[in-house]
Amino acid sequence: MSGAATYAQLRRLGTRVLTTGEASAALRTSQSAASRSLRDLETKGLARRVRFGLWIIGDGSVNPYALAAELTRPFPAYISFASALAVHGAIDQIPREVTVASLGKPRRIETSVGTYAVHRLPPELFAGFTEKDGVALATVEKAIFDYFYVACASGHPRRRLPELDLPRDFSENDLRGWIGRIRSPRLRTLVEAAVARALEHAEREDARP
Repeated sequence: MSGAATYAQLRRLGTRVLTTGEASAALRTSQSAASRSLRDLETKGLARRVRFGLWIIGDGSVNPYALAAELTRPFPAYISFASALAVHGAIDQIPREVTVASLGKPRRIETSVGTYAVHRLPPELFAGFTEKDGVALATVEKAIFDYFYVACASGHPRRRLPELDLPRDFSENDLRGWIGRIRSPRLRTLVEAAVARALEHAEREDARP
């Protein structure tokens, strides 16, 4: 199969991000042959290797945040913590790593498009995000909660965020609701104290209750 035919066949899958195994199935060939075809497309600028076994098809850029769920498969994921707060404009600093909440194990993933820091949340706390343009993104309230939950659960209750600039529709009630879902009384107390310290110094735009 020519490079042009391979590229056309893969684009017909309707997704720009795929694994070598998915390419193999689409091309009806072995994984080793599919890998060679993908590397050939890469030399032509028509594919890009993200990491071992994962590829971007096409010559345009891909939102790095849209790759998060691909990197944690089969576990779901969403953008949270400092990355989500930066997207919402709640902090000025742009994190060097893409910070991700997942049901999978915590780890750091190096890719050709950036580094992803994956933090695990328990199933009962895996919510509080919306999806837009293929990116699952935590709300401001949930991103703040996730940050301090993971910090306290990992033994770093004094860890701090940059100064927060909270949007007009920020709801402390929503944030307190997430804190109330923590099963451990000790951990709940630690997170509540850490959140209170962060909010004490935050800038607010007429926050609703």
